[in-house]
Amino acid sequence: MQEKQDYAKKCFDEVAHNYDEIPFFKLSAKHVVDIIKEKTRMKKLKVLDVACGTGNVLLECASCLPEATFDAVDISEGMLAKAKENVLAQNLDNITFHLKDVTKLELDKKYHVITCSYALFFLPEATKVLNKLISMLRPMGMVIFTTFTQDAFAPSSEIILTLLKKYGSPTALEYDADSWTNLKHKKEIERLCTLAYVTDMQIQKKEIHYGMSIDAWWELFNNTGFKGMLMELSDEDYENVKREYYEEMFKHADMDGEVELVADSWFVVAK
Repeated sequence: MQEKQDYAKKCFDEVAHNYDEIPFFKLSAKHVVDIIKEKTRMKKLKVLDVACGTGNVLLECASCLPEATFDAVDISEGMLAKAKENVLAQNLDNITFHLKDVTKLELDKKYHVITCSYALFFLPEATKVLNKLISMLRPMGMVIFTTFTQDAFAPSSEIILTLLKKYGSPTALEYDADSWTNLKHKKEIERLCTLAYVTDMQIQKKEIHYGMSIDAWWELFNNTGFKGMLMELSDEDYENVKREYYEEMFKHADMDGEVELVADSWFVVAK
């Protein structure tokens, strides 16, 4: 388990400088705020953002909920450094940051809302983590977590993963795209919640679509979870993957040279 967390830390430290420039994370963050506002009328909320990254959800929530107070947790120093820069830029003073591994999370507090965006499917023991988060809720509190649907990033993710395996990325070769722990299907989310002893869950799907150039697609994979796999390649193999990736993606491009990005997501409220 620790090896996987060390891998994640190294990967996200590497991509922190560009991570908050990815549009679908900001679109998703706005929907998280909508859910919070729909589910509670409280103003002085105590909120924990787990695996906060560069702060997309955190900043959206903190700016829209000025009377709330926030704790933000991430395993990556690089991500937290960028998040702190973003907080300073927006002159927010209701956020406290913690450099912590979510799989070993110990905070002596209870929260009205805990958010965890696009992280549970990375974790080696997601069931235990979700159970822990539920235990940190105040009465009537809620955990809101997000994950991608089975349609997200197709066909681009299949293309890049096939090439990464072809050129010998150890992590790509070990990756099981059909594992239930990827949380791509509603039934997999329900299984996770059941194993975490969640007795009340609401699952909704939100479509997130927009066009992207192939250059932008390549930058996306160099600034998200695939970065770790790309870092495992030699310089020559990296260039081979890039060249063959572009060749395959051109087959899917429209007249403007764009391939639609589908970042459809599940939004889960667990109590």
